[in-house]
Amino acid sequence: MGSKFLRTTSGRWRQTLSVRTRVLVIVLIPSIALLAIGIGGSAYLVQSGREANRFAELARGTSGPSIMMIEAFQEERRLSLLFLAGDDSAGFALPAARQQSDAGYAAVVAQANALSQLRPDLKEGFFRVGVGQKVPALRAAIDARAIPAAEAFTAYSMAVAAIINGWLISADVAPDPHIAVELYKSVHALRAAESISQTSGLGSLVMLTGQLSPELLVELAGYIGDGRGEVAYVGSVLQGARLDQWKAITASSEWQQLRGMEDAIIQRGPVPDTESGGRTSSKSVETLPMTLTQWQQVAGKVRHDLLNLWENQSVDAHFAATEQGNRLNRNSLLAGAGVLSLALLAFLGALTLANRFIGRLRRLRRDTLKLADERLPDTIRRLSAGEDFDQDDDRLDFGADEIGHVADAFNRAHQAAVAAAVAEAKTRAGVNTVFVKIAHRSQGVVHRQLALLDKAEREEPEPDRLKLLFQLDHLATRARRNAENLIVLGGEQPGRKWRNPVPLVDVVRGAAAESLDYTRIHVRKLPETQIVGPAVTDIIHLLAELADNASAFSPPESPVEITGGTVGKGIAIEISDQGLGMTDEDRAARNELLSHPPDFSVATLSGDIRLGLFVVAKLAARHGITVRLTESDYGGVKAIVLIPTALTTAAAELGMADPVQQSRIPAQPEYS
Repeated sequence: MGSKFLRTTSGRWRQTLSVRTRVLVIVLIPSIALLAIGIGGSAYLVQSGREANRFAELARGTSGPSIMMIEAFQEERRLSLLFLAGDDSAGFALPAARQQSDAGYAAVVAQANALSQLRPDLKEGFFRVGVGQKVPALRAAIDARAIPAAEAFTAYSMAVAAIINGWLISADVAPDPHIAVELYKSVHALRAAESISQTSGLGSLVMLTGQLSPELLVELAGYIGDGRGEVAYVGSVLQGARLDQWKAITASSEWQQLRGMEDAIIQRGPVPDTESGGRTSSKSVETLPMTLTQWQQVAGKVRHDLLNLWENQSVDAHFAATEQGNRLNRNSLLAGAGVLSLALLAFLGALTLANRFIGRLRRLRRDTLKLADERLPDTIRRLSAGEDFDQDDDRLDFGADEIGHVADAFNRAHQAAVAAAVAEAKTRAGVNTVFVKIAHRSQGVVHRQLALLDKAEREEPEPDRLKLLFQLDHLATRARRNAENLIVLGGEQPGRKWRNPVPLVDVVRGAAAESLDYTRIHVRKLPETQIVGPAVTDIIHLLAELADNASAFSPPESPVEITGGTVGKGIAIEISDQGLGMTDEDRAARNELLSHPPDFSVATLSGDIRLGLFVVAKLAARHGITVRLTESDYGGVKAIVLIPTALTTAAAELGMADPVQQSRIPAQPEYS
């Protein structure tokens, strides 16, 4: 009986205590804990500040020697390749270059020994490939011309890669993630400079020997792509003064000349041994925009600028490390004084804390309603539109106490809904990717098939067989367009391209020629205008799809007429059939699809398999073309295509332009 009374009394006492009273009762414990944490935190800040200053001091002295070694080894690599290719003048310059390399190597060794105080494997990272042990034997083999140029090229590249690898490891020991990120950014400029050096080194062999095998061309293209990719990435991550420095590099005449030279070599293609006979061929001289000396000068200037960018970015990171160390030292002193003050004020703060507990409960209710009523619907909408979002932005964060547990329960429900939406978006993206990949493969097969058919048509003397080949040609062309349909719906560009404007009549005839029932399609008078090159492929594709629809949904013996004329906003092309037509509801639905193309997904197409209209809608939206379906004069369907003036060029303006070759398509395209 007494025990029950005590339990009842205790329960009533706990129920009568307010939150404020309970906090005041237990405030002494957190006050003591706060004092202990403050002392420990101050000691930790002091130690962290010392480590940050030490890191900045050691790392700052490493960038200069690293640039010296990298530039020296790159120059030695270039001269060695020229010497191995038969340029004796390069051999006279090798001793001085090797002295530079040895001096740079010695300076980096000294700094690597100092950096190993921070982390023992830093020195191993800088010299993992054993540069000091391998260089003497490598040089002896080069002097005796007893080593292939490719092997010498790889050996020197590994030496430079060791420096880059060392800098990556040094970023791991940075005192702050932000500093580490800045150091990682700078390494990409270093890689870009190395790729440019590798390209110019191999280019020296090409220019000197006049030979460029397919294998060497692939390797050279790889270095060019790596360099440009690294430069582009550097521009996407840098900020402030370093971004301005990057812009100055990429806007310089040297950078443009370097890109032009690299593009010229790649576009020229392989140069076999028999063409040059071991000497610089007329092909290499006539088609390249720069001489070997000019190329080396331009490449050296760009490479030096990128190395300077890397050094400046590294200096910025080191300066930030120094600032952080100083800041941590100041903070440690302030924290020590602040902790004592906070411990004295903790009791008074307990009352405020109680009020905050009540405020948290009210905020939990408000944020939960906002999450359910506003954020969740917005997140699902953004996922459906393919937009990026940060799921952590929608989390309810109320700590780890009981209030936080309640908030976590709401977070789990929210995450479950978002996860379902993410899974749906990934499924849709995966389907798109599969379609595009399959389409690309099919497109490649059809391209080869068309090439074989072209050859067979030119060599076939029999009219009947030639007619059959033409039929196969049209079927293959249709198969190519089917593959391009999937590519367009997947959000990518088909491979066909035109540089020069193409007459509108050739564009329309090219579209008609791609139709299976091309004999039924009659092209009437069209205005004498031309379509700009970049839009030719998509307009051919668009008109071909509309012509196919017209022939597919009209009697087999009826014609499909294509006419056109000039209007105020551009060129209007009309495609009319004599079919059964559409109901007003169907025609309105199709026009809505053409005006506002939906996202390509399985859900979108589940109710209708007319892929052609989806393709037309996508292509029209891409170029600002308007497509509208109306009833034709014969009761069928008339498709009106309005091509804006921006996509057309008057024929008189291009009177001096090169003529465009005609075949079964309006002009010979380029494939990419």
